[in-house]
Amino acid sequence: MGLILCFVSIAVDAGEPWRVVILPGADPTQPAVAIQIRALRSALSAAAPDRVEFYTDSLDELRFDSSDLTPQFLALLKKKYENKPIDLVIGIADFALDFTTRYHKDIWPNASILITSIDESRVARIPPDFAYIAWHFDADNTIALAEAIQPQARQLVIVAGNSNFDDFTARLAEQAARSRRSRKWDVDVWSGLTLNELQGRLNKLDASAVAVIYTTMYRDREGRTFFPFEVVAPIAQASRAPIYGWYPTYLGQGLFGGAVISYEDNGRRAGGLAASILLGKVPTRGATLPIMRSRCIVDRTQADRLAIPSSLIPDDCEQVNAPPSLWNQYRGTVLSVAAVVALQALTIAALLWQHRKRRVAEEAATVRANELARAARISSAGELSASIAHEVGQPLGAILSNADAAGLILEHREPEVPELQQILADVRRDATRASQVVQRLRDLLRKQPVEFVELDLNATVEETLTLLVPEARRRRISIESQLSAACPHIVGDRIQLQQVLLNLSVNAMDAMQETEHAERLLTILTRPDKLGVELTVTDRGHGIPEAVRSKLFDSFFTTKAHGMGLGLSIARTIVELHGGTIASRSRDGGGSAFVVWLPSAARSRFRAPH
Repeated sequence: MGLILCFVSIAVDAGEPWRVVILPGADPTQPAVAIQIRALRSALSAAAPDRVEFYTDSLDELRFDSSDLTPQFLALLKKKYENKPIDLVIGIADFALDFTTRYHKDIWPNASILITSIDESRVARIPPDFAYIAWHFDADNTIALAEAIQPQARQLVIVAGNSNFDDFTARLAEQAARSRRSRKWDVDVWSGLTLNELQGRLNKLDASAVAVIYTTMYRDREGRTFFPFEVVAPIAQASRAPIYGWYPTYLGQGLFGGAVISYEDNGRRAGGLAASILLGKVPTRGATLPIMRSRCIVDRTQADRLAIPSSLIPDDCEQVNAPPSLWNQYRGTVLSVAAVVALQALTIAALLWQHRKRRVAEEAATVRANELARAARISSAGELSASIAHEVGQPLGAILSNADAAGLILEHREPEVPELQQILADVRRDATRASQVVQRLRDLLRKQPVEFVELDLNATVEETLTLLVPEARRRRISIESQLSAACPHIVGDRIQLQQVLLNLSVNAMDAMQETEHAERLLTILTRPDKLGVELTVTDRGHGIPEAVRSKLFDSFFTTKAHGMGLGLSIARTIVELHGGTIASRSRDGGGSAFVVWLPSAARSRFRAPH
């Protein structure tokens, strides 16, 4: 029950920052430790709902005598955290395991404990209520790499310091060598030698007969202390044989290669498990992750220095730190240039074919777009058919009446010539009126190529109004036009721009279907802009919900019960073809406004023919 309450208490209180103590056994500036802490902190901070307060404390027992310093270190931590509630303690390596096992209840009584970076052989020592992540020092596969690189070697020298941890890593390598079935090794362990002694011995080795594994060296027998990676460069320079190991921080220092573990991956995994514990996703007790696999890595610089053929390096080994030769540095460039030279003719042919294919596709797309636009114009004319028929029928009816009147006059013996002349003038006027309506409708419907010419947008609007006025009258809608005489000319296709205005105006009329008759007003206005002309179509209809405004100009999106969703899409296509923009906004007092901006003729990307 106590475990459950503790588990729940960790998962709650998400508003408070997580307080995490990181307890490395080694100096936190040591690269192996620093890489893990950086990755751990990054993963934990990314998962935290708020923020994380990190605290780091280290005794560095690998280079100091922990038995002398532990009491003072313990007293310091008790004082430091007596009033600081800690949620989680993350211990790194063996010292942290031993220290937290003994003292965590005295220093952090309510904190969960996560131990990471310990060899799998130490798992049995972990208390059952701890979480942990073990790893595997892959001495076996490191020795397997040595067997592949040095097929004649039978002696294996293991170099290590004389601290407790140095002894532990040396024993791991020795046990792995003695258990190998593929080759019987003559194992020699060099523990605690000074750096000068090591360099002297290594320089005398027979490179063909001896393989060297370097584990760790925190202290030598004279009490000198080291970071283990610092030892790699001087012994590698002195050795005639490759130096193998399983620590990635040795790469680039002189290590030839080995089956290495990843400090960054281990730190990231530890941070992820810590976050799962603090979020309450897993209980602390016994929480763990599978042991991650090592990977074979070879330093190409060292291979070249020792004249080791590439054919000896196993295929599954990653090669890093290639020397700055032309091939290694610019391999991709060399291959690319060779490929370009070899395939130049084919590339040019392919480009020409692609260009032709694209041109044909663009022409087909233009034809389809024009056909679609024409179909939309025909659809618009269909919507206006009733009012257009009425507009044509009125002058035709007047012509018929005038013809009847002229016939009656001619039946008299002495017809009145002035009256006949007036009748003929009326017939001519009404015929012209009907002809103009039909001509404008034919212009709208006929199939013709797009033609960009310099034109007055106001004149185009006025021509379109002659088609709109009858429909507006039929729907009992008033049209108000405010056309600024200061508008500059534009370059465009007159019919396509008429179609834009028709689409916007018919949509505006549809939007006012439920509006009171007295309030139905369609406003069309133009005004000059410093870079072009603005055309605005405003209605007093039901308005457009903000939720759908971003989709208005998408193809096949419509808010009408029987709409196809192409009118506004085509309008946008036409406007953008003219180098302009179209947008929608709400009108003050209700309704909507559609604003079309077109560049002036001076700024248009098209040039009108002279």
